[in-house]
Amino acid sequence: MRKFSLFLSVAVRLFASTVLLGCASAAAVGQDEAGVRDVVNRFAENWNKHDMGAFGSLFTSNADFVQVNGVWWKGREEIQKNVEFLHGTIPQSSVGVTLPPSAYGVFRASIYRFEHIDVRFLTKDVAVAHILWAQLGDPRFTEPRRGMLSFVVTSEHDHWLINAAQNTVR
Repeated sequence: MRKFSLFLSVAVRLFASTVLLGCASAAAVGQDEAGVRDVVNRFAENWNKHDMGAFGSLFTSNADFVQVNGVWWKGREEIQKNVEFLHGTIPQSSVGVTLPPSAYGVFRASIYRFEHIDVRFLTKDVAVAHILWAQLGDPRFTEPRRGMLSFVVTSEHDHWLINAAQNTVR
C-alpha cells in the first residue's frame, strides 16, 4: 500500500507539473503570436502613414522581399529605399533605387487594409504569417487591388522582425 501511495503521489506531481508547464507554454505562444501580429499590423500602419523609416525598421538587416512583379530586394536598406521611392518620400534621383522612374510616388496616397492574418509557428523563434490584403489609392487601378503577403518573421532580441516577404496579387 505504501508503494502505491508513493506512486500516486509522484504521478499527481508529474501531472500537475505537466499541466503547469503546458499553461506557461501556451501563454508564451500567445504572447509570441501577439508579437508576430503586431509586426504584421505595423507593416500596414507604417505604409498607410507613409512613415518609411518606421516601415524599414520592421525588417531584419538581411531581409528579402520579393515584389508582386518578381523583383527581389535584398536587405533592409534596399527594401526601404525602394519603398520610399514608391511613396515619393525621397528625391526621384536617389541612388540605389532599382525601380523605373515611372514608379516614383505611385503609392503616395495608397493604403493597405489587411482582411485576414494567419500565423503559424515553425519554431519558437520563427513564424510564418499569411496576410490577405486589399490596397486602395493606387492611381493605376480604379478598383482596389487584392493579394497575399507571406512573411517569415523571426524573433531577435525579444523583437519580432520580418526576415523574408513575398507579395502576390490575387
